[in-house]
Amino acid sequence: MKNLLVFLFIITSCLFFGQSDVYFGKKPLVGAEIILENGDIKTGFLQDFKIARYLNSDLQSITSIEKRLDYDTKEFKFKENVNSPIQKINIADVKRIVILNTDGSERLVYDKMKLKTVNSKHEVVDLNKTVILPLEQEGKLNLYGITLMLYSTNSTQFGVTTKGSYATTLFIPYLKHSDSEYAYLPFDINRMNLFNLGKLEGKFKIALQEATKPCPEFQANIDETMKVFEKPMKKEIKQMYYDKEEKKKQIRKATKDKAEEEFLQMKVDAEYGMDPYLNLVDAYNQKCTQ
Repeated sequence: MKNLLVFLFIITSCLFFGQSDVYFGKKPLVGAEIILENGDIKTGFLQDFKIARYLNSDLQSITSIEKRLDYDTKEFKFKENVNSPIQKINIADVKRIVILNTDGSERLVYDKMKLKTVNSKHEVVDLNKTVILPLEQEGKLNLYGITLMLYSTNSTQFGVTTKGSYATTLFIPYLKHSDSEYAYLPFDINRMNLFNLGKLEGKFKIALQEATKPCPEFQANIDETMKVFEKPMKKEIKQMYYDKEEKKKQIRKATKDKAEEEFLQMKVDAEYGMDPYLNLVDAYNQKCTQ
């Protein structure tokens, strides 16, 4: 029963998880600055680059996230200008990609990293996977993330398929120390099932310990940090939920267009959802200089 309650909490995690941009899909050409491992910088355009910080998903399809968003791509198609020939750049040579607005200002940042997770035996496992992920908060401890926009399952009746309605957002965090080539998955949805839900808190804590190893001062209070994630229904979190739902109620009253209403409600979920992780990395970056 306890595992089932945890599972229901995760699926209804609009209380805690989210982000703040939209899923754009692939663009034919997008302005970009590519910072290479050797220090060189290439400025021009990426072709068919998937600007993906959100992924639409139903409640039954929430696995293989990095692959579905092409974050594990092996090479990038780059053009110095719109009419120049395509150059292929291997991910091994890339350090950072900065997506640019039309005026050349920074829009989104993606960093390359390898991934480690924690299995149900509480062992740290190298996933042997190199990915490039969107940066949310930068410092000595960096926060990267993918947000799932979850919808109720599509239904089909008399040959007509009806799209499910927006349910919540689910934020998948990645924690990476600036001096490490590895990011850790404290909440590894790719390997979550009903049989290992009871291991989630322990796996989360180990991933957090691994990512914050360079700072003993932070690790000394790691049990206190974990309380935010271990006791999601304490008084302060309940109040946050009530405040958020009041905002969403006002959106429903003020918005007539259903698509706009869903988008605005998703933004509210995102605003409140990322707070625990932003607070976590802020606490580390304020306390730790290494």
